[in-house]
Amino acid sequence: MKKESNRRIAACAVDFALPRYEELPSVGLYLDQTVQFVNGYFRSFQGVELTASMVSNYVKKGIISHPVKKKYTREQLASLIYIVVSKTVLSMENIDTLFKMQRQHFSAAQAYDYFCDELENCLPYVFGLRHTIRDLAEDAGEEKLLLRSTIISAANKMYLDCAFAVMRQEEALWPGILADLA
Repeated sequence: MKKESNRRIAACAVDFALPRYEELPSVGLYLDQTVQFVNGYFRSFQGVELTASMVSNYVKKGIISHPVKKKYTREQLASLIYIVVSKTVLSMENIDTLFKMQRQHFSAAQAYDYFCDELENCLPYVFGLRHTIRDLAEDAGEEKLLLRSTIISAANKMYLDCAFAVMRQEEALWPGILADLA
């Protein structure tokens, strides 16, 4: 059963990919559309979820800017995708600090695309789909080191949530299996 369990856990991360900045919708999305769009990429991962009230709170706290005519832009979508992953392991204060660090060094598009690359680099490694992880450049700045640490932590949390979900599903099957054996 262990091999099957590992296969089911790994299946959560197989073929995971995020859209790059230029692939995000160029037309604004309303709040419900925004939430649905972001959550669509994380269906396989329990605990990685965005709600309309969360988005409203991020706007109130100034973590993301106010929507324009009730529509969220490409830059806001990119920020929300980053937040939905990072909030599993960081406080909103630390997320905001990391945002500010990223903005000092990169455009929104560069920062978001780098985040996507890093998540897609780390997730398969944590889920056992790959045996290596791409190293950071020796001269990587503090903002890249902190982002890598955030992503590794979030990927491990995502892995644990998937593993426990698979374990609970398998435990639920045991009474039926034991009854069949009796």
